[in-house]
Parts: sequence; structure tokens; C-alpha cells
Amino acid sequence: MQNVSVLYGHIHQEHHQITGHIAHHAAKSLMWALPAPGSVPKKVQIPWDATSPYKGLGFRTVKADSAQALYKIEDLPIGGTL
Repeated sequence: MQNVSVLYGHIHQEHHQITGHIAHHAAKSLMWALPAPGSVPKKVQIPWDATSPYKGLGFRTVKADSAQALYKIEDLPIGGTL
């Protein structure tokens, strides 16, 4: 296969990488958010902040038109903020 994409979300953080010809896309978590990969020395949960209760949380939709090979990945916030 020439065009392969892997969509997943279990790692609780948004992450994108290419391995050979395979694109990997991880979605944000719906709860228990982690900081962006490589942004902190130790991977720990983002602390609760009452002024930004949805920080780091979200979900993703994928729209596909396989007949035209068009795909759209859209990240959506929880509570109106990304």
C-alpha cells in the first residue's frame, strides 16, 4: 500500500508523525489530558485549572470521500476552546 494513515487516541494527547509512508495521527483525550509530546521533561497529567477547565481536551472527526481520495481530519474542542 502506498497511502496509509493510522488514527488513534489512546495516548491522551495530540500527536502526528510519519513512519516511512505511514501517517500516524493521535487525537486529544476527552478526559485526563496530557501535555503535547516533548513539551515537558516528564509526561504528567495537565493540572486542573478552573479558568481553563477543558485545556488539552478535545476530539476529532474524519470525513472521507473515498471515490475522490479526499480526507479531512478536524480537531474539535470541548467547551468551545482548543
